[in-house]
Amino acid sequence: MARTWIYLALLTAVSSPYLYDRYLVGSDLFSNRPGALQPFNHFKQHEVKFQNRIRNCEDVVLAEAQGLAILSCDPGRDRWNTVMGTFATEKGVPEGGLWLYDYLSANIGDEQALQPLHLRGFKTADFHPLGLDWEADNSMLYVSNHARTGPEILVFSGNLRNGYVDFFMKFKNDLVHAPNSIHSIGNGRLFITNDHHVTAASSPLLAQLETYSGVPGGSVVYADLNSYARTAAKLVARVPFANGVTMLNATTLAVASSSKPGVYFFDVDRQFNLTAKGYMRAPAGVDNLSVDGNGKLLMAGHPFVPALTKVAKQRPGCVPGSEKEEEKSACECGAPSWAAEWSEEGGLKELYKGYEFCSSTTLVRDTKRGVGMMSGLYERGLLVFKE
Repeated sequence: MARTWIYLALLTAVSSPYLYDRYLVGSDLFSNRPGALQPFNHFKQHEVKFQNRIRNCEDVVLAEAQGLAILSCDPGRDRWNTVMGTFATEKGVPEGGLWLYDYLSANIGDEQALQPLHLRGFKTADFHPLGLDWEADNSMLYVSNHARTGPEILVFSGNLRNGYVDFFMKFKNDLVHAPNSIHSIGNGRLFITNDHHVTAASSPLLAQLETYSGVPGGSVVYADLNSYARTAAKLVARVPFANGVTMLNATTLAVASSSKPGVYFFDVDRQFNLTAKGYMRAPAGVDNLSVDGNGKLLMAGHPFVPALTKVAKQRPGCVPGSEKEEEKSACECGAPSWAAEWSEEGGLKELYKGYEFCSSTTLVRDTKRGVGMMSGLYERGLLVFKE
């Protein structure tokens, strides 16, 4: 009997941190449930632009020197979303695309400021972009493509002001099996997150279990695209539902977690290995990350994940512009958005929470010009704000 009590005590001691973590996640979900979520908006001026031109834009990166934002958008995400487990290909899957928003010269309301970014030399009907990054020093663009034939990292080069980039190469590696977000550290060297260990395509049940249990199945991979050897990539960290990734400063990598809501911080050594150095909890599942000109970590995400899951499940029936009630209702988006900034000195400061803009994924900000943007996974348009 005494031994049984000892085992129970040990089990309680070991499981208590995990159970407390799941309690905090549940508590935040309860606070943000429909009817309980308290909206707020820190932005001084904002507008949802281009609603009739773009939708399902997952990622945004700024090329600040040119005053351009690069958008990763995919209408086909309604029927093909490898992260959310949507594989409804029977009625066809529209192709995705990249867009350029010229926020430097645009006035709010200027539709001509948004133009497609042409991918010269890249021909496919299987383009489904997710995360991306722009390497300004070498004018290189990296895109995570969740193609139906398998995931890959696409590389383009060129002057964005020309309105096109040239296809350079594609990168595939067994370690990069579920690429979500990309961060370039220069000269073809990347940190890439895999959001899951078990993908929804291989096992929907196990993928959901991995998501909601908060186990560290996601990963961070370092890849050197200059090397064609098997050592071109190496696994450097495990993170639950690893999502956005960015360098916070010269030696610290930040990685978002969507299932253990918050951000993990890692020291980066000269061989690009990672050592855990801390964790910041957030009241929402964090999606993508960026760093502004003042060194603040910006994040967007999902305060009530069940609503996002509901949107993903109904979206295959969406037919934009349809007069049929069933097809119109399938296009609705009722997943709230959330955005925040963080610094070591000031801690976490929430900037936005509400339903006006749906399913937020990325927040970026040009501090010199006082303008920023937020994208939405299943939303139409782009939220543009001024501070």
